[in-house]
Amino acid sequence: MKIKKPDFVMEAEKTLKVIWDLLKKKDAVGFRLTVKLYREKGGEPVVITMEGTRADNGEWNLQQSPSKRTSRLESSAELQEKLETIEASIKNYISTHSLDEEWREWLDALKEAMKSGRSTEDLEFRSEIPVRAIASYGYDAHFFAPVMAMAYVIEGTEALARSDLERASRSVEQGIYWSRKEMLIADPANRFVERAHTGGGGKAARYEDVKKKVAELLQGLQPEGWNSSNQAVDAVADELTTKHTKFVEERGLQTSNLSRTIKGWLKRSPDRFPHPVKPKE
Repeated sequence: MKIKKPDFVMEAEKTLKVIWDLLKKKDAVGFRLTVKLYREKGGEPVVITMEGTRADNGEWNLQQSPSKRTSRLESSAELQEKLETIEASIKNYISTHSLDEEWREWLDALKEAMKSGRSTEDLEFRSEIPVRAIASYGYDAHFFAPVMAMAYVIEGTEALARSDLERASRSVEQGIYWSRKEMLIADPANRFVERAHTGGGGKAARYEDVKKKVAELLQGLQPEGWNSSNQAVDAVADELTTKHTKFVEERGLQTSNLSRTIKGWLKRSPDRFPHPVKPKE
């Protein structure tokens, strides 16, 4: 079953393409993007702002918008308590819907990414996760809001360790937003049932095409042999990410987590994924 993107997502993609084309112009030295959300009951709109300046190497440096805080800054203990509440809320959601096994893979991949230097800004502005979370779009959409919430828990915890209460406070605010009941898909199990009834075949069937491609690439990318299994997995994951992104994502997998997923397949079914490894000299 092919998932149709919501109309607003397709329109947003068109707009972002226009913005990106403008930002690629070399004479552009700075930008500021602002989105305002107006609520039905009125009041002050929610304002989301992103701005950046051109770096010497031609890339864009994103800048954090100055805080417009009017209330007092909470203490370290108060912020820590709120971060723990956010994490407990996500754990409860995952446990309630029996998603623990898959969630461990997502959480491990998130921690690994953030340890390697990825930030919440990367998730917000350089990935599809926030849009897909809001639109409940994709086979794994029920994991997207929890991923965002936990990214802010991780960031907030690190900020508290540096005594950066301003940053920790922002992390708490965003973590609360992404862990709200409204952001979490109420009954994720039924999403799989509906797809199975309409020919989706379940998660195992969706992954089957990718597994076949992985087995093919393990043999074909380097027929003379690999230096190690890790090299083979990373090369196959890179090949799928750079040349077959749509193929992978349409089958419910995330390219950001692909290397870890393939390693799991090899560990569980080594006979299905043979790959020649050169003998050590």
